[in-house]
Amino acid sequence: MNISQTGATLSGSYSLTAGTVTETGFQYGISSTSLTSSISSNIAASFSATLSGLSSGTTYYYRAYAKVHGTGDKSTTVNTFYGSTQSFTTASLNTWLSNYEIPATRAAALSASNTLYAGRYCHDTFTETYGSTKACRYNTSDANQKVVTHTYSYNSKVVRNYSFLYDKTYKSALWVAYATSNSGDFEDNNVSRNDAWAYDPAIDQSWQPNLGSAYSSSNGRSYDRGHQVASNDRQTTTEQNQQTFYYTNMTPQYSSLNQGQWVELEKKVQGVATVTTGNDTLYVVTGPLFEGKLESATDKNGASCPAPSGYWKCLMKCTFSSPGVMSAAVGCAYLFDTNSSNIAPSVVTIDTIESRTGFDFFVNVPSTLQNAAESQTYSF
Repeated sequence: MNISQTGATLSGSYSLTAGTVTETGFQYGISSTSLTSSISSNIAASFSATLSGLSSGTTYYYRAYAKVHGTGDKSTTVNTFYGSTQSFTTASLNTWLSNYEIPATRAAALSASNTLYAGRYCHDTFTETYGSTKACRYNTSDANQKVVTHTYSYNSKVVRNYSFLYDKTYKSALWVAYATSNSGDFEDNNVSRNDAWAYDPAIDQSWQPNLGSAYSSSNGRSYDRGHQVASNDRQTTTEQNQQTFYYTNMTPQYSSLNQGQWVELEKKVQGVATVTTGNDTLYVVTGPLFEGKLESATDKNGASCPAPSGYWKCLMKCTFSSPGVMSAAVGCAYLFDTNSSNIAPSVVTIDTIESRTGFDFFVNVPSTLQNAAESQTYSF
């Protein structure tokens, strides 16, 4: 299937044992229960039709059909046979934010007058500290929040590394979203941990903690520079791994948690990614909780940094029957209700994390698959 911002080419087929096929084509629409438009095609055992004038960044549903007359006399009753309903999503103008794992954002509107990079629109671009590509930044309706996508180069193309929503007040990313598998753009080349600690070039330094050294505290707690996207989640290229050491990817995480159950959960995610190949992709969104009275840590400059009250991680594994056509999705989430001890996470639904955080996750996954996956606790 070929999919663009405003069009798609659909394919179907039939096997006939009796009668005469007089028409083939497709019914389609923006609801799986209301396929209100149709387009006919060439009559052949394998047929196709090209849709145009579609809306960008929109999920469409469709099914193939064939009209068959009985043998001999063509004036006999016409029977119409339908294939199963499938879906596809047209490309978005703002394609860095149209990836399946990106939560709903309040990014400001984009137009052709905005900066264009690698076929994507963004409000500002910044040269990555590591690598030759650029980071894209998006303004939001909150002056204290920005969305950023980091990129790297692999196999002669620009690849999205991860995206996040950064908050100036908390000096933290409120969510970080990324895709992972053991093939294609995210294959594991074992580039190792680089410890390339650095300010994020896409966020003003005044918004970021100085994490040239570990957090300190006056409350007797030991806080690590806790990764949200783990270093071991990004082992394709050296530059891809180095970007996980930007200060915006860190939170002050209690040392026993960071080095205990949190890293065990990271290993679990990496284990799922190891067996996720071919048409399967694992999508991850992770982030902190800031609830109730918060403790604080101190950065290298002596600035106070709010310490999260807990953490969460949402997983959705999606299967594609062809590029851009998702056929299945399963999901679950993990919740650490505390940032103070090395305890195992609770296994919960993605819906539970949405309720706690106020974020709407995986909004670009077709709703019929998204809703079911977000309400389950799939055993990865």
